[in-house]
Amino acid sequence: MRLDVRLSRPVYEFLPLIYLAIGAVAVSIAYLEPARTRSLIAFGIGFLAAIAALTVFLHRQDYRALSREYTGETIDLPSTLDG
Repeated sequence: MRLDVRLSRPVYEFLPLIYLAIGAVAVSIAYLEPARTRSLIAFGIGFLAAIAALTVFLHRQDYRALSREYTGETIDLPSTLDG
């Protein structure tokens, strides 16, 4: 069974900024943290959050471009199957 979960548009538009803020905080913690293990974990979390921000941002940009090109109207093509 597939669960189709959708976020509202304002939340989805704001999501890259949230991910970017999490990434910036994590990378700055990695820079300021003297312990090597915690620093590497924080940097990894920051890097993954930055990749997630970029992915969601590019997905939204692509969605906006496709919505401008395609209005959702159907195209009636002549059928060549009718003899």
